[in-house]
Amino acid sequence: MEWQGLREKVIEETYPEEQELGELRQKYKEISDFIEREFGVATHFAGSASRGTCMKNDGDLDIFILFNKKIDELKLENKGLEIGKKTFRQFEEDFEVDYAEHPYTKGRIDDYEVEIVPCYETDPENIKSSVDRTPHHSEWVKENLTEEERKDAVILKNFLDSKDLYGSSLKTQGFSGYLCEILINHYGGFHELVRSVTDWENEKLIDPENYHDGKLPERLEKKFNEEPLKVIDPVDKERNVASVLSLENYSKFIHLCWRFKRNPRMSFFESEQRNYSEFRIKQELKRRGNFLVLEFGTIEEVDDIVYPQMRKTMRRLKSELKKKEFRIYESGFYVDQSTKIFFELDRELPEIREMEGPKVFHGEEHLSEFTSKYENVFIQENRVVAKTEREFTDAKKFLEAFLSDDLKEKGIPDNVSKKIENYSFEDPMEGDSKWLNYLGEKLCLQHKGENK
Repeated sequence: MEWQGLREKVIEETYPEEQELGELRQKYKEISDFIEREFGVATHFAGSASRGTCMKNDGDLDIFILFNKKIDELKLENKGLEIGKKTFRQFEEDFEVDYAEHPYTKGRIDDYEVEIVPCYETDPENIKSSVDRTPHHSEWVKENLTEEERKDAVILKNFLDSKDLYGSSLKTQGFSGYLCEILINHYGGFHELVRSVTDWENEKLIDPENYHDGKLPERLEKKFNEEPLKVIDPVDKERNVASVLSLENYSKFIHLCWRFKRNPRMSFFESEQRNYSEFRIKQELKRRGNFLVLEFGTIEEVDDIVYPQMRKTMRRLKSELKKKEFRIYESGFYVDQSTKIFFELDRELPEIREMEGPKVFHGEEHLSEFTSKYENVFIQENRVVAKTEREFTDAKKFLEAFLSDDLKEKGIPDNVSKKIENYSFEDPMEGDSKWLNYLGEKLCLQHKGENK
């Protein structure tokens, strides 16, 4: 489909009408008027709804309470919670307290998701916590994005959201809304961004305000070392807006843009309802056969704690299995009512392994060092080779032995180690539809209704 026609269709389906944006602004004014009148503090309308970059029917009200930077942090937190609680009670709505760098209140007011967040009113150079940047982010977007770029920012968000790449939580490790807005402004539009992304390499630096003249200083290179996409915050030259983005999701984005560039169509902006055939999944599990599934209780913490700790646990277990030469084809973890870790791997290995030593030409010292370690030594072509018995030939027995020790000492995060002590091995075919759909996706199966 020709891009301009497709763009108009996407905007029609995903960009909010002016009436919706106006109603959001009106509801913000109603709430902020109460806060400012009752408590004598200034407020700031933040988030994508304030910037005209929210998706249709997805506008939340992020209301920031601005405190003088001289106020003690504890007083800011207590006063912020007091204001939030009294505001929700004023509108006769339920609320809960959540935690970021400061505790804040959130709930619903007249069908709108509302967050009331305390922060310091300060210059970008003198922020005390990350939430203090948010008002400056809002102002930058309002001042720099054109109306058409705002629409393209929403197009990009839908494009990413349809493939589970939108969101900067540590669970998702994707693109934040602010990052989308910066990218659209930097490249001049969605179409221009997609065309450029297909040429991105394993690392990409974008510095919209040209703070670093095309090259990061050594201290920032070190700070951002493991971050594939480096987008310097227009309001904070020391910060990478894309720091949460994982290498895998960065790579998925490049591949997604490449596919879209070849054949742009509406389906790229439509969320996939992944519904895998239970029969097909179980058939594939039987065919492939070599699976191990560990199941244990779910950590009772917020996602931003659970998911990084589970990733660290996965890396540790995979590393230990690979050290014992168990070949892993696929792996992952699943968090719901219970937590599952699965591996598709060669579950059994031969009892005897060959250890390759030095070439016979490498000198007496190397030969002596190698042969002194092993008894069963022979020559294979031009190398000295030893045959040794493996300590573990069964992956399940190895994991049982590994998990029987002090896991915290072995690098398993404390929250996980406490839960995984009571693990069990489960049949991968046992579980609800969500678990089986997760496996279907990990095993790259075709879901119902998908065209080959």
